[in-house]
Amino acid sequence: MNVVLVCINNFQDYILTNISQLIKLKHDNIYVITNPDFFSKFDDFKTKVTLVNVNELDESYNYEKKNTLHDKHFRNGFNYLTSLRLFYVYEFMNKYNINNVIHLENDVLIYYNCDENLKSILNDNYLYLPFDTYKRNVCSIMYIPNKDIYKKILDNYDFNIIDMQNFSIIKEKTNLVKNFPIFIQNENLSEEQNFVSTNSDVFPFIFDGAAIGQYLGGIDPANDKSNTVGFVNESCVIKYNNYQVWVEYDDNEKRKKPFIKIENKNVPIFNLHIHSKKLDDFI
Repeated sequence: MNVVLVCINNFQDYILTNISQLIKLKHDNIYVITNPDFFSKFDDFKTKVTLVNVNELDESYNYEKKNTLHDKHFRNGFNYLTSLRLFYVYEFMNKYNINNVIHLENDVLIYYNCDENLKSILNDNYLYLPFDTYKRNVCSIMYIPNKDIYKKILDNYDFNIIDMQNFSIIKEKTNLVKNFPIFIQNENLSEEQNFVSTNSDVFPFIFDGAAIGQYLGGIDPANDKSNTVGFVNESCVIKYNNYQVWVEYDDNEKRKKPFIKIENKNVPIFNLHIHSKKLDDFI
């Protein structure tokens, strides 16, 4: 499988910790789509990571012209760039004929090798990502099987709304999107809680959209500079403060791993969205 990160216009130094973790987990095919001005930032990984010059990718969706409602200056163009990177991932896949992509946001750490733990489970006819309500997706971790399916999905992208509002609509329109489960389905949950837990019978772990990492590490200091460890995401229908969630050190593998206890079972968590950007605290 191919792990693809995007770091454009604003260099986020925590991406380097993310890459270190990927290498530690023995991922061989790591790509970073970035500006050539940032190439030197990745010198420590030049034998392990393939850098892709964003200026050499096509812009077949004319994102610049279509996406006029998002302020390019608010928080350094946050909403503008979170959607833009999705299209650059497509252009990269299309230009270099890359399939089987795991796309991570730069502040999302994974804790297991994707080839060993995901490849045999994923259905290559679908894109996967987490949902934390019926209508809200989180593009923290995505599986994109190939450029053709991804194009069918992006052809339905609404440029007037943010990335987190798009994929529930696209899911209904195309039937090409599946859930990465953020909890374990059971009869004690509401219908919406069971929805966000869809496919928990398929995967041996759950995924973090945003709320687990926010609970364990707090939120982005750009939003709140105080100590926000224990933060409960107001939107996510699973309230992780009602469960035991922890990160433990694995002596055999010499690294940390996150878990959650659900109905007396210790369930591994595949990834954490480290919203606080303090990724070093979680490896």
